[in-house]
Amino acid sequence: MKFCKLFTATSFVTCIALSLVANAVDDAASQSVPPVVAPAPIIAGHLYDRIAVIGASASDGFGVSVRKDSPPADSTAKKSPPIGLNLSDVLRYAAKTTMTDGTTSQRVIMHKYSSGFFFANPGPIGRGEINRALKIKPTLVLGLDFLFWYVYGTVTAEGNPMTTGADRLSNLELGLDQLDRIVNAGVPLVIADIANMRDAIGKMLSENQVPDIQTIESANKRIIEWVKARPLVKIMPLSQILATLKSGGAIELAGKSWNPAELGQLIQADQLHPTFAGTVVLAAGLIDLAKTNDPSTPPPFDFDPKLIRERVLEKLAAKKPKEEPKPTEDSPVTH
Repeated sequence: MKFCKLFTATSFVTCIALSLVANAVDDAASQSVPPVVAPAPIIAGHLYDRIAVIGASASDGFGVSVRKDSPPADSTAKKSPPIGLNLSDVLRYAAKTTMTDGTTSQRVIMHKYSSGFFFANPGPIGRGEINRALKIKPTLVLGLDFLFWYVYGTVTAEGNPMTTGADRLSNLELGLDQLDRIVNAGVPLVIADIANMRDAIGKMLSENQVPDIQTIESANKRIIEWVKARPLVKIMPLSQILATLKSGGAIELAGKSWNPAELGQLIQADQLHPTFAGTVVLAAGLIDLAKTNDPSTPPPFDFDPKLIRERVLEKLAAKKPKEEPKPTEDSPVTH
């Protein structure tokens, strides 16, 4: 329960979650970092073949779901269960099944390595995610919130208490070192900068988990500096996107205007995680940034929240219900 001591202001549920993940964290920590594979050029037209998603709870789909609408005329009708979705799922359902030339596309394969427990111990969990991602030789890696818990939180990647701005900026370097393993492998990478999530204090975050504004600004300055020296890495300005949302404006992303007045809320009531529609918007932005690594191939995705929701529900409806066992002499039918 050592993490519960560090997260003194977090909920009891969080402490229980930390206890449950302790064994998994220890296992990840015991893994040695594999040697970085030799850089391999991206084959034209294959950028979207094997997409690996790494990161924390936003990428892991915390609180994100869709459900069938209950019949409005029957107030006693049982609501259909929610269908949980993460960033990887959204991309998988957004992938076009039919291309403009009429051919069927089976090129997009998603690999999910993100974890909702990233906050518990970013060092071994982050390292373990990248270990697994590199094993599948990805053609693209999306790390939307990979760096978040290297700046937020109360524990460093080395397992020490993290309290000062200097601690957080030093810890950020450890996160960037991990991402360099992807860069050194010659794999395109998309990440995001660090957003100001102070509105989540008292909801999902405690005061001691949140860096001050100056530290966030310094962290983003360092991330931008790091990205500029690495042509394969693109950065999503998540801090600006969140500021636009707070002002009630539409988000201009991926060549499109995303209006919360039409799509519904893009961030959950916890003020930390995106909604389903918000996840679709972020997915569109990530792929739009990634496509600069292969401008000759149009991204094979339809980022329409309504269409993606329909595809999810269609797949659910297509699943055959479990058949009742046929009666036999050994299992007579009873009424």
